[in-house]
Amino acid sequence: MTDSLTRLRILTALALIGTPLYLLQGRRLRRSTPRLPEVPEPRHGQVDGQRPSLGLLAVGESPLAGVGLDSAGETVIAQLAATLARDSRRAVHWSIIARGGVTVADTNTRLLPKVPSTGVDLALIGLGVNDCLQLTGVRRWQAGLEDLLDGLNERCRPRWIVLAGVPPMQHFPALAQPLAGMLGLRARMLDTAAADVAATRSDVVHVPMAFDGRFQELFCHDGFHPSARGHRQWAEQLAEVIGPRL
Repeated sequence: MTDSLTRLRILTALALIGTPLYLLQGRRLRRSTPRLPEVPEPRHGQVDGQRPSLGLLAVGESPLAGVGLDSAGETVIAQLAATLARDSRRAVHWSIIARGGVTVADTNTRLLPKVPSTGVDLALIGLGVNDCLQLTGVRRWQAGLEDLLDGLNERCRPRWIVLAGVPPMQHFPALAQPLAGMLGLRARMLDTAAADVAATRSDVVHVPMAFDGRFQELFCHDGFHPSARGHRQWAEQLAEVIGPRL
């Protein structure tokens, strides 16, 4: 365990002193935050190109499921496919296996069995927000990620797996202080732990997520999920890192 992760674990443990206030804020948040739907089926698509095709798969929680968006074509994986197709002139097939509210443990039990046994070039994992909300510990989080990575390698044999950074929850417009600060600390802790897991595997890349909460247009009107513009920015961040590898 890295020194930075150890420090974050200590800080998040100390932050739990405010638990009674967090519970109160959490109840208010659930009452006031609108529940947005996931994008409807189909959750797959293709971008045409001149060269042999790439296959992309997205697995994870509500942002990957397109909560708050009008269509699957606005999701990060579809936007990433469009960027890769444009830059490489290759056709790109993409698909989504994601559900709102899932933790890493839920993903292993409920979503991983749905992954088709068809090879892909890139698997994108987007998790962490619900594990922050559920106060998942570092060891359980890392063990769950290890199981998910192994499961994806067994089922769809991706050339690369991208662990998307845990979103910086302190910037979510829907969250008020001190709840936002505590969840931001937990997000940093789980993100650092995910980066440590990725560093042990040659086929896994961790890509931090940089969302600036000062720009409301990056979020849906619930102040919790990324908007179509937020998904485009996210896809651009991912493409800068993964594009040269593909």
